[in-house]
Amino acid sequence: MASRNQRLSAEQYAIVGNVGFFTVRAYDDHAPFVKAELNKAIVAALFAERLRLGTELYVYCLMPNHLHFLIGPKESGRSMLTFVDQFKGKSTRVSWAYGWKGKLWQPRGYDHLVRRSEGLRAIAEYILDNPVRKGLAESSEAYQWSGLLDPLPW
Repeated sequence: MASRNQRLSAEQYAIVGNVGFFTVRAYDDHAPFVKAELNKAIVAALFAERLRLGTELYVYCLMPNHLHFLIGPKESGRSMLTFVDQFKGKSTRVSWAYGWKGKLWQPRGYDHLVRRSEGLRAIAEYILDNPVRKGLAESSEAYQWSGLLDPLPW
């Protein structure tokens, strides 16, 4: 029986034009992202890793216990998987300065390479509407910990 959580080849995550939809969950179902100071630092780490690792960050949404984002490599050889791993490590270290103890993120997350037929804008809207569906904001624009950053590629 094949594993249900099989990932595509790593090379697919480093092709310019491919877009990945990622969800990373807080460790052990905790909800650490409820304090503005920590949330600001986590979002700043996300933006910094975007620049450092040459990755487009199209949309993001930091919820109390998880983070959704759409990303893609800016140039060939820049891996989305490397971005996720590096971000998780850096943001964990950042969280310690704000009083968090131990692991911040689950070791594995959800990832999906978006097909052009799936409607990238609909996925972006789904991500941005997450706080509205969960009752955290009246509108996606009113939620402080999400946004569109780089223009969607298609």
